[in-house]
Amino acid sequence: MVANRNEEGKQLSGKQLFAVLKKVCKDNTVVMTDQFSGYNILDGENDKKFFRLMVDHSVAYSLGGGIHTNGIESFWAILKRGVYGIFHNVSVKYMQRYVNEFCFRMNHREYEEAFSRLAELAVA
Repeated sequence: MVANRNEEGKQLSGKQLFAVLKKVCKDNTVVMTDQFSGYNILDGENDKKFFRLMVDHSVAYSLGGGIHTNGIESFWAILKRGVYGIFHNVSVKYMQRYVNEFCFRMNHREYEEAFSRLAELAVA
């Protein structure tokens, strides 16, 4: 899932979202979204052959069979809490670095030696 806000905090259009997805997703990717209307651009045929599965949260939190947006929503919630509670203020210039840090944290959350791994990566 792609955050649906631009640098000024405004919602992205469907064309803007599609441009981002084209950069970060392979052809024939299944894109799981919520009901944000900007993602409607994925409902028709497109040159990347993206297929959209939409969870309408006004109806249910999942479509069953592991089709949900809970994981990415949890990630953004943790990132936001980190910004408010740890960093307090972040600039757009360095936003990707903050996202990368929280991706590392999320991907290594069950790894007992996460700090050692981080130190190894920093030295390499």
